[in-house]
Amino acid sequence: MEIPIIGIVGGVGPYAGLDLNRKIFDNTLTDGTDQDHLEVILFSAGKRVPDRTEYLLGREDVNPAGGLFEALCALDAAGAALATIACNTAYSERIISPLKEMIVKAGLKIKLVDMIEETACHIRDRFGSGARAGLLATRGTLATGVYDRLCAEELGRIELVEPSAEIGKLVHRAIYDKKYGIKVFSNPVTDRARADCRTAVGHLAGRGASLVILGCTELPLALPQRSLEGVELVDPTEITARALIALAAPEKLMPFADR
Repeated sequence: MEIPIIGIVGGVGPYAGLDLNRKIFDNTLTDGTDQDHLEVILFSAGKRVPDRTEYLLGREDVNPAGGLFEALCALDAAGAALATIACNTAYSERIISPLKEMIVKAGLKIKLVDMIEETACHIRDRFGSGARAGLLATRGTLATGVYDRLCAEELGRIELVEPSAEIGKLVHRAIYDKKYGIKVFSNPVTDRARADCRTAVGHLAGRGASLVILGCTELPLALPQRSLEGVELVDPTEITARALIALAAPEKLMPFADR
């Protein structure tokens, strides 16, 4: 049976799709040859997609769903059967619901893998129902409750621990600030942005979080380690990469403990 091609809507932010693509390779079992890797199409479509947080906060009029749909159409036309969007904030109901309607109306065959749902299932299966999960994210993600779905019964009744307003602003600046933020300086991330993100993790650990969700695709670039301050860091980018592998070729999924 032919293995499905994976598509990634990237460029939101600039390194997010690249990071997801790399994590697909990092989590794939191969025989060591180029030919044994999965086929992946990365469309860095940042120019087409307005900033998701700016839209959710009312400072951008154009819904990013339109540009995301254009990118998914291009991936579908290129042969991708599975796809995801390398952006947590894109899964806000105000963006993802109209996008899913566009996909159905256009009759696209491509299957969209939901980053938030996959993260919820990972936490439920790894930590059990009722886990206390700290959440670091953009202001748009926090303000619109993108991760509130984790509280649902079927997804494990995860208890979300959000940062204080002050720490939330610190994390947002670490992502967006023009002088030191991760969107501007992704490779390498600045020492200041890393330090601010570490401070935020410690803050959530102090609030009783047993794990911390890196709920913006820029954050794993600053915090690539598996744990910090005594809590496990949950990377939705890696979780989604693993979900795509499991759908495309489950026999090629590397055991989580091996990394």
